[in-house]
Amino acid sequence: MLQNPEKKEYCRCSVTINAERFDNVGIRAKGASSLEDVFAMKSDRYSFVVKLNKYVKGQKYHGLSKLMLNNNIGDATQMKDVIAYDMSRYLGLPTPLCNYASITLNGKYFGCYLVVEPVDKNFCKRNYPFAPTNLYKPYHNLTYTGDNIADYAGIGDEAKINGGEESLRNVIKALKSVATGIDIEKYIDVDNVLKYMALQTMVVNFDGLTGGNEHNYFLRESDGRINLIPWDYNLAWGGYQDDGGEEEGDEEFEDFATYIAERERYLASLSAEQLDSVRNAERELNFQEGVKVVNFPIDIPFSCNIEKCSFFMNLLNNKDYKAAYYKYLKMLCVDYVQNGVFERTASTVKQEIGDFAGKEANAFYNNGQFHEAVQMLEKVLNKRALSVLGQIDGTIPSTWEAQELENQKLIDCTDIDLSKMGNCGDFE
Repeated sequence: MLQNPEKKEYCRCSVTINAERFDNVGIRAKGASSLEDVFAMKSDRYSFVVKLNKYVKGQKYHGLSKLMLNNNIGDATQMKDVIAYDMSRYLGLPTPLCNYASITLNGKYFGCYLVVEPVDKNFCKRNYPFAPTNLYKPYHNLTYTGDNIADYAGIGDEAKINGGEESLRNVIKALKSVATGIDIEKYIDVDNVLKYMALQTMVVNFDGLTGGNEHNYFLRESDGRINLIPWDYNLAWGGYQDDGGEEEGDEEFEDFATYIAERERYLASLSAEQLDSVRNAERELNFQEGVKVVNFPIDIPFSCNIEKCSFFMNLLNNKDYKAAYYKYLKMLCVDYVQNGVFERTASTVKQEIGDFAGKEANAFYNNGQFHEAVQMLEKVLNKRALSVLGQIDGTIPSTWEAQELENQKLIDCTDIDLSKMGNCGDFE
């Protein structure tokens, strides 16, 4: 498997989970760009899919036929997924279960991983036991572009459970209802979508619908109505730095290894004065990213072209929906962050993995960096809560344009360094 991880082909293995042994289990590497990054690093610390019923029909671990083993690449805190999913559950959203695992390979310690429940048939059975389900993992921004079913291949082609033309047409009707403002609640689980929007806004995850990417969520259609399921937050709170699209002159690289090699050559060609200038520019950019994440505007919570976000923006144009969205943001800021739920969850994680996270030979970040990253996450979340509450009460600007005009009103970020928490591609 490790010789050809990019093929994502299952190999046969035996797995022991909490003293329960399962033979003839399938295992493969998982991920897209993250898989490429690990490969380029010449590391073996891939994320994995463990499929218990790959070769033995019906084989499960306490109702789960598949487990996702996440390597937390790009996340020095090791807990961004955990906190985001905890927030999601706090709001009452259907949310994957997750917990930490100490993994051994052939009797030798391999690493601290996060085990995540996949959003699949077992997940739907647990969360929607009495309702039919059509489940998609879209590459689509949910903008209505007409009734032509071929225009929604980014949804229809990504069916994970059932799907089909009738279901996809129901999805299109739902998107159309938001675009036209007609029968929205007939086709949309509005409460679910507003909670999802509040979560996305709070965690500032640019590697998804908040940024320029149109993935990392699940869409469920059932009896003509749709709802959204959160997914994949290891690059939240600035871990994926996104400007909403490529700028003219941006250079593309074939793979991560090429990028690293070109960067090293470039830095080696600089004089000491030039290198110092580059480092200062990088520090300023990191500071500006901190300002952007902490003060991310709640009334236009997207870094990409706003025309690509009409599904959510049309909902926010409804004053009742906007009030509900604000209510859920307040729940996350006041009840979850300021009243101690976040602190208790982070403390539990530190107690569970704090002594050994980052001590494995193939770790992306060492143990000291883990603890430093957690401290920074705590600081970012508390400042994020202050900013969101200020935006709700009007003391802090809540749109990009207003923030640019009145930047003196933004929460101070001079002590914020997002790079401490890890970044996408920051493993050289």
